[in-house]
Order: sequence, then structure tokens, then C-alpha cells
Amino acid sequence: MKNILLFLLFMTAASINAQTVMWTDDPEHTRIGFEVKHAGLSFVSGYFSDFDITVRQKNGDCTNTDIRVEVRTASVSTGVEARNKHLRSSDFFDVERFPIMVFKSTEMKMLGTDKGEIYGELTLHGITKKVRFDVMLIGRKESPVSGKETAGFRLQGVIRCSDFQLGSKYIPTMISDNVHVVVDCEFSPRQGELDI
Repeated sequence: MKNILLFLLFMTAASINAQTVMWTDDPEHTRIGFEVKHAGLSFVSGYFSDFDITVRQKNGDCTNTDIRVEVRTASVSTGVEARNKHLRSSDFFDVERFPIMVFKSTEMKMLGTDKGEIYGELTLHGITKKVRFDVMLIGRKESPVSGKETAGFRLQGVIRCSDFQLGSKYIPTMISDNVHVVVDCEFSPRQGELDI
């Protein structure tokens, strides 16, 4: 995820002097969500509750940043337990065989002071594909909750079920091939030398 961090670091590089900075997400204000059209009639939304986000920047250089996201697929939740169980089955995420999906950033493009594009590789259901997300800086200030300098972002993009062989029996009659991904996140920097 050379993406979020590149963007984060671009926005805050002037205030960061440490050789290495790790950005830590606030899990209570970070949500990895999705939305998919059901039977051409409505939209079903859900999210993943168990994930790790690692964001590192070296030498104050926005181009020298690593971002990696690991998501436990069994943590999928849509508000309906029967549907959650089906999504965990071999029809979809097959969590027994593929318990983790991984996103790794490869490139970031700035489109202004608060917008950009993130490019990377998503490994899901044993398949790796290139993906792109739009990223928007929502705001950056001292958090009224934690008291720490905090930056908030929204990422949005579309992935296709068929690219990852998810729900092949149900596309397109029951679910759309396109899945809209929405990630809202808050990050705070932790300065200091890191043994990377």
C-alpha cells in the first residue's frame, strides 16, 4: 500500500523529521467495506472486522513507502448470519482454504492536494490481480478522541468477482460482478527508528 502512505506522507512530510515513520490506524475508526447489487433489485453492504494495516515511510521520502493490508476473510459481516456463512463457504471466499486476502501497493499518483490514485495488487481466493483505488484526504488535525495528529482518508474502487472466481454460480443472476469497495480510515504517525 504504497498508496495511502504515499499520500499521507505527502501531506505531512513537512512536519516529520524522523528517518522512519510508521503510520498506525485507529481500528475503531477504520472500516473496510463493500457494496454489491443483489438480483438487480437492491444493494447489499458488508465489511470485514479483522484486519492489519502496515504503513511505513523511510527517510521522509513519499516515494519510499510501504503499505500492506491483511484481511481475515472469515470476519466478513453483512448483518445476516445465514448470508455471512454462505459468503465464508466455498461458493465465495472459501475461508478454510483462503483465510487471508492481501493488498500490497505498487504506485501512487497525486491529482491535487487532497486526491490521488492508488495502484497495487490484491490477492484474494488464491488469485492476484492489479487493482486501482481513488483516495481522498478527508482531513488532518489533532484528534479530539486520541489527542494525536491524525489524518483521515476514504478509498473507493471496484473489483470484479469474476477476476477472483468468487460466486461464479451466482453471477450475474443473483449478484453483480462488480463490487464497490469503500475503505474509511484514520492514521496517526509514530516517529522513530524502525528495524525494517
